[in-house]
Amino acid sequence: MLRLAKQKSIRNLFVIIPFIVFFLLGSIYYKGSLREVSIAVYDNDNSTLSRMYIRFLESSPYLNVTQYLSSKDAIESAFVKDHVQGVFYIPKDFHKDVLKSNPVQVKIYTNSTNIVFGNLLYKAGVGVTQSLSGAVVMKRIAPLGINPSKIMGTVLPIKINTRVLGNPQYNYVYYLLPGLTTVLLQMIIFLAASRAFNKEWESQTYNQLYATAKGNILAMILGKYFAFLVYGLGLCGLIFAVVFPVFRIPIYGNSIHLLALLILFLSVNILLGFGLSLIVKNQIIALDIAVFYNSPAFVFSGFTFPIWAMPWFNSVYAQAIPYTHFLTAFLKIYQLDTPLFFIWPEVWKLMVFLIVGVFLIALGLIMNRKHIFITPKLTIV
Repeated sequence: MLRLAKQKSIRNLFVIIPFIVFFLLGSIYYKGSLREVSIAVYDNDNSTLSRMYIRFLESSPYLNVTQYLSSKDAIESAFVKDHVQGVFYIPKDFHKDVLKSNPVQVKIYTNSTNIVFGNLLYKAGVGVTQSLSGAVVMKRIAPLGINPSKIMGTVLPIKINTRVLGNPQYNYVYYLLPGLTTVLLQMIIFLAASRAFNKEWESQTYNQLYATAKGNILAMILGKYFAFLVYGLGLCGLIFAVVFPVFRIPIYGNSIHLLALLILFLSVNILLGFGLSLIVKNQIIALDIAVFYNSPAFVFSGFTFPIWAMPWFNSVYAQAIPYTHFLTAFLKIYQLDTPLFFIWPEVWKLMVFLIVGVFLIALGLIMNRKHIFITPKLTIV
């Protein structure tokens, strides 16, 4: 036990990493439930009753009306452009049909690429609609002298109808497996890349690598980059050409766009891992840092709990992980089949990570220049 306790990597794995990660994970769900989910409203009736319905939506603690749409064509784009999680559509003649006791349906468009939002919006929509229905019933029976409490809950003049965009089957395999496989893709690439150069030093094979590259550092880095990229694309092939068909997971988006996004995502993780490998000479310490950085990526990505509902420090950390931005763009392409224009915000953020990776590589080359430039050169000579 004492020998284990003296090992820095063991202390990191058993004490420091669990202590920090456990509390960070716990703080994400500290509030216990989701509130103020952003939604948009399209009022196609613009009547007294429809405006009352909107006020009921605005007063719901679970909903936050952030957009008021002016056309039905704007519904789909509201999900990817305005980042709302649902759209409430109030049909034309809503008020007239309620007064005539004709069947009336309020449509709720939900983005079920995240099942959490779909279920919550349906539940909140039912609550709001029942409240309005109750108000309508009470107004009708008041002149008749009937006690409202005796018929409340038995009469529902307004119904809701949900329309699902993305994962319309509410299938947990479609929801979870793509997220789990791609976060593992990041972890595998990043962890492997974090040992790309320091392992060569510890294994005393760096001179051989340096000689193979003929002393050209750029050629050495690019050679390793393309090797890692090929391995990464191989994993992508396993995910999308084998795992997806086996579990019958459909891909709705453009395959070329998806491939371009994956290459950018792989490149970001390879370069960040290379930077870590060049800065930290001890491969075990570098691996610990890589594990600490990547382990909570799935939870912090907003896939299981929205980032905007997290405490600020969790939210900031989520933005510092490339997987967060990749996942958003990935879901837009893979399930919503959005045009490339709508994923540019995520692409630009991934490009920033790419630049950070290049900066870390440059910093590692400067910090460990004696190990990178001088010693191998002397060996060659």
